[in-house]
Amino acid sequence: MARWDWYQSTVLVQDPQQSGLVDALLRAWPLSDWAPAKNLNGYLYGGQIRRGDRTLCHVCWGGQTGVNCKSTSDESPALAAALREFGKPHLPTRVDTCEDWQEDGLFDSMAARLIQYAQDNRLAINQQGDWVRGESRTLYLGSKDSPVRLVLYEKGYEQGGDAPRNWVRLEVRVRPKRDHRAAVATWEPGHAFCAAWVPDALKCIGWDHLEKKAVGTVWKRSDTERARAALVKQYGAIMAQWASDVGSWEALGQAIGAAIVKPQMTENA
Repeated sequence: MARWDWYQSTVLVQDPQQSGLVDALLRAWPLSDWAPAKNLNGYLYGGQIRRGDRTLCHVCWGGQTGVNCKSTSDESPALAAALREFGKPHLPTRVDTCEDWQEDGLFDSMAARLIQYAQDNRLAINQQGDWVRGESRTLYLGSKDSPVRLVLYEKGYEQGGDAPRNWVRLEVRVRPKRDHRAAVATWEPGHAFCAAWVPDALKCIGWDHLEKKAVGTVWKRSDTERARAALVKQYGAIMAQWASDVGSWEALGQAIGAAIVKPQMTENA
């Protein structure tokens, strides 16, 4: 059964206490308290829902739009439910969903198929842990800067102690782009396995029932585009005045071309 393993979202209110958000979070975690905490990610203030010395939910606000709430691991489902019950709009910035199994040889089988899919589809592959001895292994598919990343790891080794060594976790991490965050706020945990290219990847392990959901793409400027942007930023006002002097932006192109070609012709003469 899929479940949230990380839930982080910006709630569109300005003050967590005056808006009633803190009260909603306290109801989600019985016998908990509201306490100060470190402010993170450029926010001015920080607080936490705490039970004893355990932080259940970290809250930041001030200086930016909204109130950012984050819970991880076993506390994530409680935060997702609390924000839905609170009823005010919220925009998730990161959600992780996971499923677990305990089966000998499962990690090897799933990893081999996922690696083959990544190779065939030119996805980034990152292998951490001891792949020679087959211990504490983690497989990442997709770039760390991508809106979606698929992670397969040996959870039993991570937990240590008496945890079963054949405990395997499959996790999808979604960082939706701005235009898609409102839609992600309506998701159930299993929907994250439908994000972007993940359904196609999971067909290789027999999951053929998933329908794709958009979460956005990362766009990076090329070196040429960055150079042009710097040119416009530095000389945009001069170019605008030049266009006015010659009569139009279309005429400016001819004027720039002539200004570039003429010195070259003089040098070659």
